[in-house]
Amino acid sequence: MDEPQPYPPSRLVVLAVVAFGGGLILAILVSGSIVAAQGWELDVTSAVGAEAGRTAMQFGQRLLLDDLRPPGFALALLNLPLWVGLIGVPLLDRRNGLNWRRDLGWTMRVVDVPLGLVVGVATQFVLIPLYEIVWLVVERQDVGQVADDLVAHVDGPVDVIAFVAMTVVMAPLAEEIVYRGLLYRGIRDMEASHHSMAVGLAVVASSLVFAISHFQFLQFPGLFLFGVVAAVLFQHTGRLATAIWAHIGFNATTVVLLLSS
Repeated sequence: MDEPQPYPPSRLVVLAVVAFGGGLILAILVSGSIVAAQGWELDVTSAVGAEAGRTAMQFGQRLLLDDLRPPGFALALLNLPLWVGLIGVPLLDRRNGLNWRRDLGWTMRVVDVPLGLVVGVATQFVLIPLYEIVWLVVERQDVGQVADDLVAHVDGPVDVIAFVAMTVVMAPLAEEIVYRGLLYRGIRDMEASHHSMAVGLAVVASSLVFAISHFQFLQFPGLFLFGVVAAVLFQHTGRLATAIWAHIGFNATTVVLLLSS
């Protein structure tokens, strides 16, 4: 019986692009339509002054005193179309020979949990001095504002559960499958003939795409750094679970700090 042929690495890269592009299009069409129909505002600042100003404006115009922000659980559900694209595309491609264990490193050992969590948490704390260097180049700004604004949608226990599920479970799982499992391995194996450069090129390229795809300029250095860490972990262990647990630790640190502040 013939051995199954290895999945072409160039197709892994194509799948990564299709997964992100498809998820983004789905999010725009489905989630965008829901937001428009509900009249929700996604850009809700967490600043107290801005909230007071919004209320005063609504009162002055005799509008309902409602900032029209979606509740946290709804915000989590609005991310479902993106995750469907990120995870659904590689799931469907199993019919074409994609083997998650062989081609994506879809395996885990017990050591991956503490190793990944420790590295992910440590990376968050490395970012503090990193941004002090960034402020030497650009004007100091509130790098945590995007995360703070996200927390502004959290108003109760259900929202907290949804917020944690969104940032600590689904985002790490979906993003690691695409950016490390598909994109990193695809680029690395495409350049396998240039072994001395393949890993470095794949680490940098996949981390750049990972950081850019979040569309957050201020968070770019931190996201790029984490992308490098996750890719190096994946390369070292050969198991995607290590990168997933690191991503969980990275995001969970932010969630704990935000919800406890």
